[in-house]
Amino acid sequence: MSIRATTKRALNARAFVSTTRQSIVMTSVRPQSTLNTGEIIKDPQIGDYPNLPRNSTQARGPYGWWDPQDKRNFGETLHEEDEIMGVWAPDLHNYSPYKAVAQLALFAGAIAAVAGFVYKTYPESPAVKRTYPYNGLIEEFGAREGDIRPRGARVRKEEAEEMK
Repeated sequence: MSIRATTKRALNARAFVSTTRQSIVMTSVRPQSTLNTGEIIKDPQIGDYPNLPRNSTQARGPYGWWDPQDKRNFGETLHEEDEIMGVWAPDLHNYSPYKAVAQLALFAGAIAAVAGFVYKTYPESPAVKRTYPYNGLIEEFGAREGDIRPRGARVRKEEAEEMK
């Protein structure tokens, strides 16, 4: 299909949409990314090319094809919209959006449960955290009055409470 024909088809589709906007809005719910309806759409621009039903090749079985990667036989006529109806098109989904959300929620819940279990059962560190004398070596690190960022190191809890 040439670029001119594609452009002309797109412009005709826009003109059609603008004249029949309300009916399209009411019936434009598509639960799948690729339609697999089997209907035959009459297209006056198709010419003498065979007008094939809208069946995605993703719905075909995996075995028994001359070309198993594209699931087609030798000499089989390609659909006019093979880029939409082919194996490499966006996937066909048989799940409702509610089932997809439920599966995502189940996955998130499982991850949260594992994270919570690890958080509750993670052992305390056997080593004592290092502390520094002289108020966390503030003077040794060159701290000045009014510094925005503290320059000291860790201080023991007793010394921190004394400073407050």
